[in-house]
Amino acid sequence: MKSLSLVAFQLIASFIISSLAVANNDQARVLSDGVAIVSIGEPRVVNEMAVYPPGGIANRPLLIMAHGSGGSGPGEINGWVRLSEQYNFTIVCPTFLSAVHSMYIPDDIAYFQECLTWIEAHVRYDKSNVYMSGMSGGGFAVWYLGTSRPDFIRGLFLQSSDFAGQYYGLDLSGWRDKPIRIVWGSNDLPNIPQENDQAIDALRSAGCRQYSSQVILGATHQEHPDLVVDWLERESKTPGVP
Repeated sequence: MKSLSLVAFQLIASFIISSLAVANNDQARVLSDGVAIVSIGEPRVVNEMAVYPPGGIANRPLLIMAHGSGGSGPGEINGWVRLSEQYNFTIVCPTFLSAVHSMYIPDDIAYFQECLTWIEAHVRYDKSNVYMSGMSGGGFAVWYLGTSRPDFIRGLFLQSSDFAGQYYGLDLSGWRDKPIRIVWGSNDLPNIPQENDQAIDALRSAGCRQYSSQVILGATHQEHPDLVVDWLERESKTPGVP
């Protein structure tokens, strides 16, 4: 009983400290559900990034999740909070203009870099275990923004994601020995299999050796957070036990 009480006290204390760390930054506000909403960079149509738990979790993985078209960071994070609590990792969901169409990728470049700068300054996490995932139009952010920072991000997980070919300065040279996972459904949107086949060809041409792909039987155009978290735990250098 004493050990359980001690654990509970440590978790509560950690949450309070994390909340204060975020609340003390004038860019952020903490909602009643514990999610921190951060306004990043110059005002745009949308520039909110959602973070849970506030302040992050020291020595545990960080997952950056890119929503699909019509979504937002604050909306996307709702589906990840329970998994974050269960598996003890930090989830960060920026709001990307490029989720609507790849033509907006140039507009997201500075925003994404400012997101990463804010994360480095205000979030606790294991710097050797940062991962990024994207769903549908969120694939644009993963392929054309996430790949630009192999120094920051260790692995990528694409879920029924869009791919626009060899455009927007796509450089995969830093990903030859980093894990990349690509999945889509057997009942997915018509364009998704072709775009993901093209992505796999690009990885192969770039000499990437640690990528894998899977067609999920019966799946439609949907997220697979359970698969992402299972992959994250397997790839993590400091796996935890939920």
